[in-house]
Amino acid sequence: MVTELTGAVQETFESRPTARGFELWGEGRLRRLTVEFGEGWGHPRPAEDVAGVDVDHEAGVVARVRVRSGQRVRLEVSLESVTEDIVAVPAPVLRVEGPREPVSWLAGASGEIVLPAPDGPGMLTQRRGLCAPGEGLGEAVLFEDPALLRPRQLVSAAWTYEAMTGEELEVPVEQTWLPWVRHVPVGDAVEFSVPDGTVTVEEGADLAEAEGEFMVTPRPGLERVGVWGPGGRTEVEVGAFRDVAVLRGELMAGGPRTDVWAYVAVRHMLDSWTSEDLLDAVDRVIGDYQDRPTAWAACTAILAHRLGLPVEREASAAAAAVLARPTRLDGILLALHGLTPVDVAGGGWPIGDFDEVGRSAFTAIGFGRISTDDRPLRGSDVALAKLYAAGLGESERGIRLAAYAQAAENRLLCLLSAAPNPVDVAWLSI
Repeated sequence: MVTELTGAVQETFESRPTARGFELWGEGRLRRLTVEFGEGWGHPRPAEDVAGVDVDHEAGVVARVRVRSGQRVRLEVSLESVTEDIVAVPAPVLRVEGPREPVSWLAGASGEIVLPAPDGPGMLTQRRGLCAPGEGLGEAVLFEDPALLRPRQLVSAAWTYEAMTGEELEVPVEQTWLPWVRHVPVGDAVEFSVPDGTVTVEEGADLAEAEGEFMVTPRPGLERVGVWGPGGRTEVEVGAFRDVAVLRGELMAGGPRTDVWAYVAVRHMLDSWTSEDLLDAVDRVIGDYQDRPTAWAACTAILAHRLGLPVEREASAAAAAVLARPTRLDGILLALHGLTPVDVAGGGWPIGDFDEVGRSAFTAIGFGRISTDDRPLRGSDVALAKLYAAGLGESERGIRLAAYAQAAENRLLCLLSAAPNPVDVAWLSI
């Protein structure tokens, strides 16, 4: 059966029952949507005169999936108990796919799944119900799992899908009630305005409230805040971070003396003051890596030359050895330090297409958007996203992408403030 999106951007979908539930597919921003039912659920039956299915559970629950056309395509999933007993059944799972990796925020009473695409994003928004992250990207568990129903109880979830005009590195703005900045320097507060609700925090967290305004002062790292409204509890991540210069200083105090440690040490001295003992330690590390050159060792040597160490030849030799068989990140790292024959400032790029590097970096950081995805956040991706945005200058696109990158950097700094990682600190120091 055909379903149509009739808004400013139009899309058309086909649908059908599947062995485990319901499937809808198209060729726009939303390529595929499924609702799947697990153990104990029977074989789906097609709904009459509308896209959807009915499914029975052996415990006495009827599930209905309905999809309707409109300016926003609407998906409704309901569970109805037809027994006089309290029953618990496996919750249905919503999965969506687009041209690129989705970015999901599945936080209880609030849920969004963004589908980045070349001509602008698509977005699914939870309008009613509860959701939680599933096992993969773009996967939402609807209701609580298991779903607990009282005798004859009906529960339902509703989501809408819309498509927006734009470009490939553009995502929708976040919900307006969310704090604009949620990851702040240590000692600063995150402000929530919840006039018709309340805010709860983890044990030991600092919370102040006055006339519907809540001030949460996070500890170093990441914390969860519960924002309660008419629809229930929404979980929001907040965090506090120490500046990258402070993190570099902390790494100087211990840890193995590796090429990455030496790079962080040199950056620390260039941005603050030079310690003879620390410079001697860096010199020893550079010597240790002459027989096993790395991109970090080469970059350390070229920076250490600026501090007075006579190691410029070592830098060139290490760079030449690495460039014989470079990884993508090796080539980029060396180019950023002037150790390749490529003129980055003049528009050259050492490995691959610069636009593709930017796309990959912003995808990897989830566009800096609020998210519950289990997506690793790496210093290299943040650094490349910042570099790509900087290359666009003060254009509207450059400013927007710089804001995405800054949000991701602040969140990564929160993670590093709780668990320092020399490689990530090194990339953020470039």
